[in-house]
Amino acid sequence: MSALEKFGVEIFTQHNIFERISADKPFRPENPAFIFIKSGTIKLRQHFSDLELSANMFMVTDPQTVYEMVSVSGDFQSRMVSYKREFISALSLKFNRLITYRYFRQQMNKGVPFPENEMEVVWKSVNFLKYILDSDTEMLYQKEMVEHLFSVFCYQMAGIISKEDNNFMNQMSRQEEIVFVFLTDLAEHHLTEKTVEFYAERQSVTTRHLSSVVKSITGKSASQIIALIVMNEAKVLLNSSNKPVAEISSILGFSDQYAFSHFFKKHLELSPRQYRHQFES
Repeated sequence: MSALEKFGVEIFTQHNIFERISADKPFRPENPAFIFIKSGTIKLRQHFSDLELSANMFMVTDPQTVYEMVSVSGDFQSRMVSYKREFISALSLKFNRLITYRYFRQQMNKGVPFPENEMEVVWKSVNFLKYILDSDTEMLYQKEMVEHLFSVFCYQMAGIISKEDNNFMNQMSRQEEIVFVFLTDLAEHHLTEKTVEFYAERQSVTTRHLSSVVKSITGKSASQIIALIVMNEAKVLLNSSNKPVAEISSILGFSDQYAFSHFFKKHLELSPRQYRHQFES
């Protein structure tokens, strides 16, 4: 049984992080996580932008996002704290909104440096939590220690994120807010709703206004981003499951397999079967 199943939290280092971060194809994390970089660099593609993280930076990953690893340096040193969402749900809504906003800023390709002294403190907390999680000997109150240490870690992160992001969040422009809500809605509804009209109506704005604002903030139109999200879903389903193409087209909300294949080929110039064949050993 993994630590994640047993305790609700698991910690990976640079030696085994690629068990969870696929190095050669798009992937979706099963659980949310914090990734801390102590040294070296890693570049990840997420939705419509590349995010490069270097020493003393961290990011949050979300199971609603499809990622693709672009590159990693030889001196890469990291910790990934992966956790079950219910393990953190007891924390305040304010903290969860901060996490969501931090994630939104990443989508805008805005990695934020982490003060080195704060990284040192968090690094020690994470390593101590890992020591308790990995203990081979029977440890009295191990579960309770994990829960309390994880809470300490979360409050550390809440303090750091609040300090860094609260001002930005309060200063979010109306345009950024429109994009923020669009991306949040899209993460929730993209399997059933693929029109710009639906997302514009959700915010009581015109399709022209939504597209214009999204383009000005992200560099891509609303329809391009919708297509990207759906394509990323399709890639993950094709390369990480044995589901038939017809079933995948149904999951993705297409009327039939042919509509899905036409959509996929239009955006990638490969059929779904040709794309899947690339990852077959």
